[in-house]
Amino acid sequence: MSEGNQSTDWAAWSREAVEAMMAHNAQWPRQFGLLEAPSYRWDLDKATLVLQAPLHQVVATVCLVGTTSDSEGSFLWSWANDAIPAQHSEALQVVREFGQANDLALLTTPRIVGGRPEATECLCIAGRLQRAVGTFIDKQGDVTLYFTILHLQVAGDEGVLVN
Repeated sequence: MSEGNQSTDWAAWSREAVEAMMAHNAQWPRQFGLLEAPSYRWDLDKATLVLQAPLHQVVATVCLVGTTSDSEGSFLWSWANDAIPAQHSEALQVVREFGQANDLALLTTPRIVGGRPEATECLCIAGRLQRAVGTFIDKQGDVTLYFTILHLQVAGDEGVLVN
């Protein structure tokens, strides 16, 4: 992968990843006719996120990048969490390999001290490397889940997906 090299300013590169994902996140909901706060449901086993627009459903293929725990004050990459289905780790392989190739501890350390800011940075970097459509964050009690959105499409009337 030719995304980085020895003279790369990684702080600037990371900021660019966050800015790009923010731009993507402003675009894809409008593109798919989603309101400000659509109802949704995700399924880790199927790696899907279903969002409800006023007249249709939008189905996303997602990758759970990782989770934060308010009580633990840390971000845990999905590839380091045995409770997360393996397909998420597989989708994150490009991120780990990039981290290893460029000696970036943020991308190769299983648990990172911090919270939402650190998790958001990891999420946006993963999104950049996966060429994600956008990102999605959901809070469930003490745990916040950070997803990249790899593909989006409108669901057909009879559960058949159409482009």
